[in-house]
Amino acid sequence: MSEPTYDFVVVGAGPAGLTAAIAAADRGARVALLETAERIGGALLINRGQLSGAGTRLQAERGIVDMPQAHFDDAMRLSRGTTDPDFLDLAVRLQGPFVDWLMDNGFEMEADMPRTIHGNEAYSIPRTYWGREEGLSILKVLAPMIERHAAAGLIDVMTRTEAERLLTEDGRIVGLETRDGRRILGNAVVLASGGYAANAGLFSRLHDGYTLWSGAYEHCSGKGIEMGEAVGGAVILADTFMPNFGGFLDHTLDPPRYRAPGGLTPQDRPPWEIIVNRQGRRFYREDNDSVDERTVRLMEQDGCQAWVIYDEAIRRAAPTLFTFFPHNTERFYEPEGCIVRAETLADLAEACGIDPGGMAETVVRYNAMVEAGRDEDFGRTHMPRAIEAGPFYALPIVAYTVRGYAGLKVDLDFRVLDADDRPVPGLYAVGEILGSLLSGKGSVGGMSLAPALAFGRHLGERAPLLG
Repeated sequence: MSEPTYDFVVVGAGPAGLTAAIAAADRGARVALLETAERIGGALLINRGQLSGAGTRLQAERGIVDMPQAHFDDAMRLSRGTTDPDFLDLAVRLQGPFVDWLMDNGFEMEADMPRTIHGNEAYSIPRTYWGREEGLSILKVLAPMIERHAAAGLIDVMTRTEAERLLTEDGRIVGLETRDGRRILGNAVVLASGGYAANAGLFSRLHDGYTLWSGAYEHCSGKGIEMGEAVGGAVILADTFMPNFGGFLDHTLDPPRYRAPGGLTPQDRPPWEIIVNRQGRRFYREDNDSVDERTVRLMEQDGCQAWVIYDEAIRRAAPTLFTFFPHNTERFYEPEGCIVRAETLADLAEACGIDPGGMAETVVRYNAMVEAGRDEDFGRTHMPRAIEAGPFYALPIVAYTVRGYAGLKVDLDFRVLDADDRPVPGLYAVGEILGSLLSGKGSVGGMSLAPALAFGRHLGERAPLLG
């Protein structure tokens, strides 16, 4: 086999792959950057782009005193001690400076950042950030850097190129073969191909007993994990599966995928509706302010599914359920939309596959508790009005998955390890492919995308070059 053509062959042009390629090229490395899709960006093309970081200039400008150690302590609290402490320590030291680096390079931050958000369990102080165009704001910083390095001959961007298998020589990874049979050789391969939340088969193998409702980027196939496994890499953290609460199927996307409506976070929009399972029963307090507890209760239901139930009077009086969609929420009520409509509760139950007797009993009981001013079943306090007159509506929701939880095992140099903690020579992994290292079994905001970006840059700055 000939000498390597590239210093690094990076598989995946999403958040981690982009920053790894840029940082390596900044050092003069030659990089092959492979991407299955037609364009670079990966999950940045679809996600909200939420980052976390401590000790940033934006915090200082607002008089917010924060340090990496406080970020570490908060994340450990929110994950209930299940986060890997060594990787968390590295992450919190890198993420604040990474946010500043984005700002130095023209990142268009949304106003009034950082903020405290409640879509995840909340930090004790504001340390969450996002751009004016969500994930696209980050891509608008990174893409021109890729283009400059490509023009200088340091990065070869190969879109519509799917890696198929890793190549070995004398026990070392020396490149890969693509699906169309091309061999791309390099001193090292960096797997940055994201998670597996668009691969039902791999999800089922890793999380038997749970239903996959995917809100992930369509190219998150888990191929990188399978390639790493095939050469001896160990897969860990499958037991950390903790999906997101209350996604709905957004039919306006191509392809459709599950997204958060926004209005199911009680700190931001107190509930007017009730939420029932397939038996037509309420199963938790709808104004419970713990997203982790809400998610666990939803995961316990048949198929990880439930329905948000309300009537026409509530639809007209309440703030919209779709608070993340400020324009044209009526499209969700169209015949092909996600909202189910019926003139009677019995017809609504039949249309949704809910037990009609159970739902009828639940609504009667709930209405009586509204009149009495007390929820005797779960202790809910916000019950502004009964559910009384048709038409009636149901929003089907699920515990949906936007990222991987299991991932390849690596050391702090991001070398892929086997089951005995021995490095697979020449193979690195970074980004979502590492699974839930930074959230553990909890819901820790900004600890998926931010570490992917920061770790990718860290790897690109430090991994050994040729020679």
